[in-house]
Formats: sequence, structure tokens, C-alpha cells
Amino acid sequence: MREDARFWPLLTDLASCLCAEITASQLPEPCFCGILPGGIIALDYCEECDGGKCGMAWVRLTNIAELRSEFVPDSSTCTQPLRATVEVGIARCAPTGDENGPPTMAEQLDTARLLLADQAAALRAIRCCTGRIFTLGMWTPMGPQGGCVGGAWTATFEEA
Repeated sequence: MREDARFWPLLTDLASCLCAEITASQLPEPCFCGILPGGIIALDYCEECDGGKCGMAWVRLTNIAELRSEFVPDSSTCTQPLRATVEVGIARCAPTGDENGPPTMAEQLDTARLLLADQAAALRAIRCCTGRIFTLGMWTPMGPQGGCVGGAWTATFEEA
């Protein structure tokens, strides 16, 4: 198999940096941290797993496009520079409450605090790890849905 040399290294670097940043930030270790395929994230790992861990952290490619809008042939390589938009996200188990009622205010505040710390860790991974030119997109919260709550950054990187 001839691997993509343009953006696969970016995905692997970002995933490694995200996982390392979660640890360095002393955030709870998720059940999964790595690269995910596809157009939609299935929160398959956003449940309690071994050792009381909960949640997932991911990097995924959302799209690739030409860097310029008009095609100008390059006689040496016949390629145009590309840009890739990548999603870097973290989801955690949402507080759910119990037979005594909904989640407590303390549980909700602890979760909100953790999600903002996750957001900051994901941002540090994007800004500090790749050495590539990029345009930062938005942090978009997700959930709570299916027992999960979290969010993801998007960033668009130029071809190396």
C-alpha cells in the first residue's frame, strides 16, 4: 500500500500530541485516544471502561481541498497544493443522575470544568505539535447525547 505522504503524518502527529497533552495536563485518561475514520464520529468508546476510565479523544480528517481555487499546472509534479481540515475532539461520560433525580449541580459544574480543560488540551495539541501552517476553526460542543458530552476543534492545515 502506498500511503498518503501529505496528511497521514499530520493525523498521526496530532493524535500522538493529543494523547500526550491529555496526560501532561493531568486530565482523566480516556478509553480511546487516536485516529478515527469517517464523516461522523460514533461515540463507541464514550462509556466506562477498564480502570474506571471514561470517554474518548480523537483526530479525524473532515475534508481535503485545493489550496488555490484555480488550477495552474505544475510541469514537474502535475499537482496543486492541498489543504486538509481536521477535527480534534474529546468526549466524556455525561453526568446522568440516578433514582434520586437528575445530576447534581456539583456534577454538572465538574463536567463543565473538565470539558473546558479538554478544549484547552486539544487546542495546545493543534497549536504546538505539527509545525505546519494552519487556520484554526471553531470549538463546537456536542451532547449531552447517549451518555456523552464533549466537543471538537477544527483546524485547516496546508500541505507540508
